[in-house]
Amino acid sequence: MVNLEAVWDRTSEFVGERRADVIPIALLLLFVPIGLMSNLMPLIGRQPSVRNIALALAAVALGIVTIWGHLALTALVLKAGGWKTAVRTGAERLPVAVLISLIEMAVLVLAVAPIFVVFAMSGIMSDATPAGSVPTMGLEPAVFILVYGVVVAIVGLVLLARLLLVNAALVGERRGVSALIRSLALTRGMTLKLVGLVLLYIIVSQVAGLATKTVFGAILGLLTLGNDNATLATVITTTLVALVQTGFTTLATVFTARLFLAVRDVRETIVELV
Repeated sequence: MVNLEAVWDRTSEFVGERRADVIPIALLLLFVPIGLMSNLMPLIGRQPSVRNIALALAAVALGIVTIWGHLALTALVLKAGGWKTAVRTGAERLPVAVLISLIEMAVLVLAVAPIFVVFAMSGIMSDATPAGSVPTMGLEPAVFILVYGVVVAIVGLVLLARLLLVNAALVGERRGVSALIRSLALTRGMTLKLVGLVLLYIIVSQVAGLATKTVFGAILGLLTLGNDNATLATVITTTLVALVQTGFTTLATVFTARLFLAVRDVRETIVELV
C-alpha cells in the first residue's frame, strides 16, 4: 500500500533540494501563462469578432504552454538532468499530451451535452431569453438536470482522481494514448484516497486564491480610490493570484510524479511476488 504522507515528504524534499531547477520551469511555463490567461480571459467577449477570436486563440496557446510546464516538471522528477533537459523532454511529449487533453475535453463535452439539450428543449436559451427576465423550467427537466449533474460531477471527480498519473506515464514510460489506461491500472484500489486528495487540493488552493484576491484586491482598491489606476490594481491582484496558483500547481505536479514512482514500485513488487 502506498503511503501518501511519505510521498508528500519526498515531494517537499525534492522541491527543496531541486529548487534551482524547479523555479525556472514554474516561472516560465506555469506562472507566465497562468498570469497572462487570468488577465486575458475577462477581455474575451461573447460576440464573435476578430479581437475575441484572437484573444481566445492566445488563451488556448497559453493553456498548451501550461501543459508543457506540467510535463517538464514531471520529467524533472522522473528523468536525470537539469531544468533545460526537462523542458526539452516536456516539449517532446507535448503533442501526445495535447491529444489526450482533446480526448478528455471531447468526453467532457459529450457528458454534459444532455444538460444543454434539456435547457434548449425547455426553451431556456441565452439569446432567446429577454433581458431582465427569469427563465422558468418544468419540474421534470429540473429534476433530471439536478440528478444527472450530480452523477456527472461524481463520475468526473472519480475519473480525475484515477487519471492523475497520465502525465507521469507519458513521460516516465513514453506512452501514448495508452497512458490513460496505464493511469487507471496504477490507481486501482486507491480511488477513495485519491478522491479525498483531489478534493483537499481543490478546497485549499481555491481558498488560498480567494484569500489572496480578497486581501490584495481590497488593499490595492483602497490605494487607487477609484482612479484610473484601478485597472492596474486589478492586474496586480490577478497576477498575485496566479503566483499562488503556480505554487499549488507546482507542488501538485511534483507530487503526482512522486506518486507515480511509489505506485509503480508497489505494483511491480506485487507482480514479482505473484
